[in-house]
Amino acid sequence: AEEGAHFTFKRFQEQDTRAKRAGKLAQLHEAGWSTAGEDPVVNEASPRAQGVFTQDFLTLVPRQNLNTFYFAAFDLPFNPTEIERNFGIHDVNRTLKPGVEAVHVGAPLQAVRLWAGDNVIKAHRYWNANDSVNENFGGVYAAKPSVGPSGLLDDEIWLWDKDSSILYSKSSNQCLESTGEDNDTQNLHTSPCSKDNRDQQWSVANGNIASQNDAKFCIDVNRPTTPDGNLVVTVSPCNKQPTQSISIVPATDEPLEIGIKTNGDGLTVFPGGVKLQSTSHPHRQSHQWFYDPVIQSITSRSLSQCLDAPKGVNDGPVGLGNCDPNSVNQKWVLNDFTGQIHHATHYGFSLGALDDVDGLVRLLWSDKNNVNQHWSIKPVKAKA
Repeated sequence: AEEGAHFTFKRFQEQDTRAKRAGKLAQLHEAGWSTAGEDPVVNEASPRAQGVFTQDFLTLVPRQNLNTFYFAAFDLPFNPTEIERNFGIHDVNRTLKPGVEAVHVGAPLQAVRLWAGDNVIKAHRYWNANDSVNENFGGVYAAKPSVGPSGLLDDEIWLWDKDSSILYSKSSNQCLESTGEDNDTQNLHTSPCSKDNRDQQWSVANGNIASQNDAKFCIDVNRPTTPDGNLVVTVSPCNKQPTQSISIVPATDEPLEIGIKTNGDGLTVFPGGVKLQSTSHPHRQSHQWFYDPVIQSITSRSLSQCLDAPKGVNDGPVGLGNCDPNSVNQKWVLNDFTGQIHHATHYGFSLGALDDVDGLVRLLWSDKNNVNQHWSIKPVKAKA
């Protein structure tokens, strides 16, 4: 049960990668855990196991923005096996099971990037874009930030849990950790998250990120590149050198330029709407945006309003509205394989531009072959 949610994540990342390459979003069906029964392929079906899995799974869902629903609301007397009869989160009397009732999912974490000079610190994902298991899974590296359809955007997205002082990797579903046999040698990697593990607790102060275990080493980006061109990221004794200068920048403070890659025009705020316009427009902040991958909002830097699609229809209007994290009309998913910006709740629709010069952007049927849906996302700080 303790490995159930992470196993689910790995399988989902595999299928989600394939879906995004096809220009679509994936939905996870029938997640759950049984409270009773025996089967050779089931290690444990018990109230304890269901409680553990449900806690871990419902923690995973907002961190990964999973489109999902639970397998069964109630235990049912007519399923053929005991395991299947006991998958409900309520018993046959419609009483919520204690293990599920005890589940507590805290507030959403803060999405951040870890900047080291012109590079950002990233974590290797489990599943590669070429349909293979990543042999470097668990490793950490530094490289230029993702620009355009790289297929690696999540590698650089971390979720900062300020209450537990942990850094959760969105691409690996693991937490940043510094470990070693003694306090003289430490290794940096990601591993399964534990709020009680001091090796995963970090202090952010004075431009450094230091481990809170006994070694108290600082993250350091001062190593030669690997054969694939990435920078090696380590931890070493804190020394106030520039190589240990790491800044945590929240996604809500990280301005982005969002443009159609075929013509260089950028998503721009105008009175009365949102259009494509040359990024040489004199009001720079009018074509800069913030994307929060946790609540899935795209916010105008100049107006502090959110991109809003009130109707899930083809050629539907897209404008700006007062930001509301609970609004289903303001949720978007960046597809960093095709360049599409999918609407997260109006399924089958994506942000699109019309062929008209300076035309308002619209909600269109998702089509990965439509060049007017090929958006390129670039952090303003990114350098070639």
